[in-house]
Amino acid sequence: MKCYATDVATGANNEAKKLRVIVTNPFAWPYVRRGSERLLNDLAEYLSIQGHQVSVLAMAPNEHEAKRNEVNYHFLRYGFNSRFRQLNSCHFFAFFLQSVFKDIDADVVFCLNYFDAFAALQAKKKYDLTYKVIFQSVGIPTKKYFRAVPLDYWFMHTVLERADEIVTLSKFAHQRLRDEFDCESHILPPPVFTENFSQTAHQIDTNEDTFPAVLFVGDVCEQRKGAVLLIRAFAVIKQEFPLASLIFVGNVSSAIQDDLLSLPEIEDVRSDISFAGLGDVKELPALYQNATVTVLPAVWEAFGLVLVESLAAGTPVVGVRHGGITDIVTEGSVGYLFEAGEFSIVSENVSGLAEAVINTISMTSDSGLAARCKARAEQFNWDNLGPMYEQLILDVVAK
Repeated sequence: MKCYATDVATGANNEAKKLRVIVTNPFAWPYVRRGSERLLNDLAEYLSIQGHQVSVLAMAPNEHEAKRNEVNYHFLRYGFNSRFRQLNSCHFFAFFLQSVFKDIDADVVFCLNYFDAFAALQAKKKYDLTYKVIFQSVGIPTKKYFRAVPLDYWFMHTVLERADEIVTLSKFAHQRLRDEFDCESHILPPPVFTENFSQTAHQIDTNEDTFPAVLFVGDVCEQRKGAVLLIRAFAVIKQEFPLASLIFVGNVSSAIQDDLLSLPEIEDVRSDISFAGLGDVKELPALYQNATVTVLPAVWEAFGLVLVESLAAGTPVVGVRHGGITDIVTEGSVGYLFEAGEFSIVSENVSGLAEAVINTISMTSDSGLAARCKARAEQFNWDNLGPMYEQLILDVVAK
């Protein structure tokens, strides 16, 4: 299998050639809000600010076009939805998108999913197009994932064989791609516009009626994110901090919410747990800043953008020692990690998570904590990582 270089170390030249760039992903804001959708939005905006001509291809409930901060968005209508992985809207996207590329002039297509990367490569071959294709794997690639859907494996294998460059988000994802698919990759973390989360001075609210406030940001319905684990750990945390509160921010169905609140071990702490739903993206900075600690107990996390966002707001974090989270959390300085233990889909280490949260809450008396958190987040700012993305694109086009 084709292999690639492993690191990007140089920034982009200010006088660099301006390119026609297409950024693709099956989903986009505001219809879906996950890490890959944030990267889609931010990468397109960053490249546009650098003077490149940027367009986005994604799906939406209805086909339409839009312009966001000088970036042209072309939305294809969802083909169909299915609860079965074997055939869904992403497969429709992979096949229908090929005809869209036929009439698009581009120097490079930057793909955040193997579905759209497959489409770009098939169209390039079918219509004799000249653009280069970069595939950034926003997940953790494992062969086990593809066993149930051979069609997806064919997509992924084709992309890894033929893409002009492969990018992964973390050391963990890079190593899994090497071990599982015998393929090398650039390691480029997803950058964050940290200034969006740090504009208001962070203050720990030590009011006896609200301290400490534990925050979870993510898809509550996605089992591996660890909402069940966190809610069980919260019952233990309440023994140490009787006035603690827990807030879940993100997608959650009424059925999942009811299931979580029905867990027998949280009967005595149920009134201190709340669900804010998706809400407005603009509300996130205040949510992070008003929290005492942000917790992401997810396994198989390719990176963990919410942790960087929290750090940028000056709020310490807790995560599991698994996946890309270990690239973010400097333990004892900006938060703590806990061991995943044996697991299949989600960690069950309730005591380990509770201890990590309690230890992190105890750090908040340190007057230098917020500054350390913000300094750590700055290492993932677009000012630092953006030029590496741009230079990678320029190098690939120049080949």
